[in-house]
Amino acid sequence: MKALMSAAILALSALPATAFERMMRSDCRASVERISELMDDAPEKTSALVDATRVSPQGWCEMSGRAKGLEDTEFDTFEWRAEGITRWTRDGIPPMALEIRLTGLDPDEMQNSAGTGRPPVDVSLLLRQIPDAGQVIVERAFMENDAGDVLSVSGVFERLFLSSPSMMQVSAGSATLKAGLMSLTLEGTHENPFGFNASFDVRGVPQTQRDMAFDMITRLPDGLISDESRAELTAFSGDLPKPIGTLEVIVNSERGLGIMQIGAAVAMSGLSILTDEETSNQLDIMLDGLTVDADWTPTAQVAD
Repeated sequence: MKALMSAAILALSALPATAFERMMRSDCRASVERISELMDDAPEKTSALVDATRVSPQGWCEMSGRAKGLEDTEFDTFEWRAEGITRWTRDGIPPMALEIRLTGLDPDEMQNSAGTGRPPVDVSLLLRQIPDAGQVIVERAFMENDAGDVLSVSGVFERLFLSSPSMMQVSAGSATLKAGLMSLTLEGTHENPFGFNASFDVRGVPQTQRDMAFDMITRLPDGLISDESRAELTAFSGDLPKPIGTLEVIVNSERGLGIMQIGAAVAMSGLSILTDEETSNQLDIMLDGLTVDADWTPTAQVAD
């Protein structure tokens, strides 16, 4: 299993590096105006966002959450850079590559919860597209905090053609997730350190959390996950609510898991799908051809 995880990591890391040129202030501000237009922001908000945008010494577009008019933002800094930015600012289609960095996100605000003392979260994302292949590559997506908790995700989406707004609309119904890799390292200091929201409470009585996780794992279809990987997830769940170690999960799909299917699964909520017999049968059909491999490596005694 660990060899499989390593092979997947090497395959994704072997992708050629994306070269970014220094961003121009005019392009930075034009990209903000385009987003504000799509969001239908009020003119005064658009003006505040544009005025707060500058180019950092490292050549990134940069926006500070402390800038005038942005006092209510939920981040400290927001940086981005792109390859082929005029595709976005002029034509309204995604650039060839995009890298984003967000710092100082409050997990309590993300989860709409009371103060828990969880440290701020930083987020980074690097995307690029291969137009001829109809692929969008998530080279890396990270969430991390100063406590040592790290969530990283990589993946490949296929049948995603972004050459024009009309092609983007068509791709919305045909795009699929071909493969994905997720690695979650937890230091055990905080429950739910990244402030993930859900339709059920992930904080609370430890045994309740473990029982809920065990039940969900038991209900996963046999064709979706092997006995070995099911045992790895069970071991991880047994260390809830503050596991210490690294959980790695690989997702592969023979035909590709449709983005619309993923959206439907999220809309129905994973918990309700797995606990309701009728919707559980729908999940079997939805996930046909999908395989999930998991590996849990504890690194210390479970935190109290």
